[in-house]
Amino acid sequence: MNSKPKNNNFLFLYLFLLILAGTLSLYLANADPQGATISGTPSVDSGPNKTPGSRTDAGGKIITLTLNLQQQDTAWKAYVGNVTGTYVLQNANNDSIYQWPTSASITGEVYISRNSSLNFSSGAITCASNAQMVTEQSVFGMSASDTDNVNNTFNSTNHTSFNVGTNPIAQNACRAIALWVNNTLQAPSASAVFQEVALFDTHTLVYASLINKGNFGFDNTTRYDFQAIIAENRTTPTGTPYYFYLELGP
Repeated sequence: MNSKPKNNNFLFLYLFLLILAGTLSLYLANADPQGATISGTPSVDSGPNKTPGSRTDAGGKIITLTLNLQQQDTAWKAYVGNVTGTYVLQNANNDSIYQWPTSASITGEVYISRNSSLNFSSGAITCASNAQMVTEQSVFGMSASDTDNVNNTFNSTNHTSFNVGTNPIAQNACRAIALWVNNTLQAPSASAVFQEVALFDTHTLVYASLINKGNFGFDNTTRYDFQAIIAENRTTPTGTPYYFYLELGP
């Protein structure tokens, strides 16, 4: 008399476990980027103080000089750093039922944007077009003739393929750059470290910095997971707020 209900209970438990297993695999493979927490007190380097060269020459002479300066570009700012995180199953109150550590060779992307509510799940974030970058640079007072405007900075289309959430970005599909390593120019390519790709949502530019775990960066003395440069208004002393999102790979 009780055998059927008991079998049904086992059947329901089996189906539940199948659904749970599917949920776990989908989470690990297709988790959308989330807002990243900035921990500690970031160090800020404003660049070197240049010492002026001098000469002492007697009157009655004509002195021909060649002057040189590496001037800090206030139309851009850079973020470099490291990434930590875990894989979790949580509810809306951040209560965890289980947690997995990330691997030592973690991959993924850091997304930086003026938009505080990027929608990664709809596939709305795609490669930034020329017109969209022109729109973004006009927000920061950059003209089409500026050598350091957004279009002239992201002037390559060489980068590796990656996913924005579940939306694939094909290799060499977007405008991209490769940040310097050891104070030396790095040619943009699909195999370069510290690649940065220009994306666009429905409102603003989205800078995607591809994570390269533990590589020596621009100064060749510190290992970083990402490097990124971000447009800024050179006439605004307080700076523009940007929001950071993080997507962890396996």
